[in-house]
Amino acid sequence: MNRNPLAVTHRSGRIDALHYGSVVVTDPAGRILYSANDPHYPTYLRSSIKMIQALPVVLSGAVERFEFTDRELAICCASHVGADYHLATVAEMLRKIGLDEPDLGCGAHEPDDRAERKRLLCSENAPTQLHNNCSGKHTGMLAACVAKGWPVESYLEIDHPLQQWILDLMAEHSGIPRQQIGIGIDGCSLPAFYMPISGVSTALARFVAGAADPSSAAGRIMHAVRTYPEMINDVGGFDSEIIRATNGRAIAKRGAMAIFVVGITTEKYGPIGVTVKLEDGNMAPMPVVVMKVLEEMEVLTEEEIIALRRFRTIPLANWRGLDVGDVAADFSITAWE
Repeated sequence: MNRNPLAVTHRSGRIDALHYGSVVVTDPAGRILYSANDPHYPTYLRSSIKMIQALPVVLSGAVERFEFTDRELAICCASHVGADYHLATVAEMLRKIGLDEPDLGCGAHEPDDRAERKRLLCSENAPTQLHNNCSGKHTGMLAACVAKGWPVESYLEIDHPLQQWILDLMAEHSGIPRQQIGIGIDGCSLPAFYMPISGVSTALARFVAGAADPSSAAGRIMHAVRTYPEMINDVGGFDSEIIRATNGRAIAKRGAMAIFVVGITTEKYGPIGVTVKLEDGNMAPMPVVVMKVLEEMEVLTEEEIIALRRFRTIPLANWRGLDVGDVAADFSITAWE
């Protein structure tokens, strides 16, 4: 199979790096609408499918029982940067469910938020598990366990009833039988799903199709994310800004090792799912690739394109601030009959 790079890094007008990967767009039936390179490229989905993993927070009744706000429900889908408002939101959720930071199983890492990193450094404090970008997802899972009366100590394990429920939901949304979904361990110690990218595109298409009913679990999650897109990443983060620019018509999520998904309701195709996987695991070129797909499919309005235009090309500057090149998309998607 001939492969073409999805993005090219230029330096002083010459090619400095080629970024290979695959793209697939599907509808809720799993039909492939567009692709580039291998539409069935297998990969771990990592954090890209947190919206599916958050469904039990609603379906278990935890949202009502613990009176979670939309801000709190949104952070269950997040890979947040550890800003003060992210940390306060997760801490309040834990308080509501009667648990505390040590009950999380995600581990601790330094936050991406500069102000919080500086605060930790100046106070000589170490990061806690609240700073983990997945702490919202973990807190939502703990809330679902408490609501269902399930043990919280083993919530990370694949044989725990919560993780079995999530595996069933992933199979239902992707159309891939659960026994064919590979299981690994993610960076936050939760199960990581392994499947063709066509499966995750189908999952996103079905998720946004289900969200058409605002009272459904998907609909409530979409409303929360639309209301607080900065909880998903941060103000200015690519996935947060797609959600903001489309006013919640789309849900977008990045995952580690360069996977990115978008579920969007369109006039032209109805609900669709878009997945991009970059083989080298480098997330830096991702915005230009995703923007290229969305623009070629003509699913963004002129106003949305203007709001997202800074993501269409990534300028490169050196340590002195000199303009030395850029990262640009260099491919076209192929329509399927």
